[in-house]
Amino acid sequence: MKTPVCQRHKCIEAIQAHRMEAIRLMIAGMSHDLNNLLMGIWTYSSSIQRLTLDKEIRKKCVGIARLCEKMTDMIKKMLLLTKNGCQLRPSRLNLNQEVEKNLQMLRDMISPSIKIKMDLDPALPLIYADSTAITEIITNLVLNAAQALSPGGVITIKTSVVTVTENDCLEHANAYPGKFVTLTVVDNGPGISPEDLPRIFDPYFSTKKGCRNHGLGLAVVYALMDAQAGWVHVESELKKGTKFELYFPIRSMAGC
Repeated sequence: MKTPVCQRHKCIEAIQAHRMEAIRLMIAGMSHDLNNLLMGIWTYSSSIQRLTLDKEIRKKCVGIARLCEKMTDMIKKMLLLTKNGCQLRPSRLNLNQEVEKNLQMLRDMISPSIKIKMDLDPALPLIYADSTAITEIITNLVLNAAQALSPGGVITIKTSVVTVTENDCLEHANAYPGKFVTLTVVDNGPGISPEDLPRIFDPYFSTKKGCRNHGLGLAVVYALMDAQAGWVHVESELKKGTKFELYFPIRSMAGC
C-alpha cells in the first residue's frame, strides 16, 4: 500500500527539520572554536609579516590574512543557520512591494533566456518581517530555480493569502493554524528526485554539480523562515518542476 502524498510530505518535512536542528547544533558548537583558530592564524601571520623583510614571505602573509577574512565571512553566513545567529529587524511590510523591489536585480542575475512571471495578489495584508531577510530568501529561491533550468525555462513568483486549519497541519511537520501570506516560487525544470528531496536544505548539498542548491542558499532560506515564525513547504516531481511555498504569519513574529 502506497503512503498518501500528504503523509510523505509531512515525513519529508520532519526529516528536514531534524537535519536542520542537527546542523544548527554542529555549527553553533564549531563556530567559536573556528574563530579562535582563525584569530591565531591571523596573529601569527601578522607577526611574521612584521618581522621579515622578505617580499615573497610578506606577500604570502597578506594572502593568509585575506583567506582568514574570507573564512570569517563564511562563518558569519553559517551562523545565519543558527537561531542565535539571526539578527533580524522586523517591521510591517507588504510582500508584493518586497518582491517588486527585487525584481530587476533578479532579472539581472539570471540568464535572459529564463523568464520570470509574476502573479501577485493585490489584496495582501501586511506581514511582520525583516526586509533584508526577504531579499535573501527571494534571491536564493530564484537563483536556485534558475540554476536548474534550461534556456526557455520559466520561474513563476506568486503571492496569496491562505488560512491554515488544524487539519492542514496534519500534512505539514512545521505548520500551525492561522492566517498566512504565502510566497510561492515555481519552476518548470527537471524536478528533484524523491531520494534527494529530504536533503535539499543541507548546506552545500547539490543534486548535480553546478546545478541546484550549490551553497548555503536553501539552508539559509529555511533558517530565515524559521526565525520569522514561518515555514517552507516543497513539492517536486521529476520532469515536472519544483514548487517552494513559504508561509509568513500575518500576526506578530516570534523572536529570533
